[in-house]
Amino acid sequence: MKPEFEIQLRDVMLYARHGVMAEESVLGNQYRVNVRLRIDASSYDASKEDIGSTISYSDVFELLKFVMSESVALLETVAVRFSRIAVMKWPNVKSGEIEIVKTVPPIPEMIGEAGVKYIF
Repeated sequence: MKPEFEIQLRDVMLYARHGVMAEESVLGNQYRVNVRLRIDASSYDASKEDIGSTISYSDVFELLKFVMSESVALLETVAVRFSRIAVMKWPNVKSGEIEIVKTVPPIPEMIGEAGVKYIF
């Protein structure tokens, strides 16, 4: 098994306007997002500390903000868009996952969260 790095963003809080209900595209909601990107680490040279051989957390965050900023009905769409762009932008991504959680879903009588996790 080849060594890997797992680049992570955890518990990122973003406000966005996603949802099937009309008011969700107007009012929006708070989302908690977790991202994991796995990259090959077999050629990493720790003595050089070259950011070009890995992926910057801030670049992952900028991509996440960009994808979350476009209002869509389904969180699945957001997750797939993120994964497709990430793999195109960073060819060293071997696999990953994104979890998007709506912290206050507009479901009557429900206390809790709702979300989707996409593994790619």
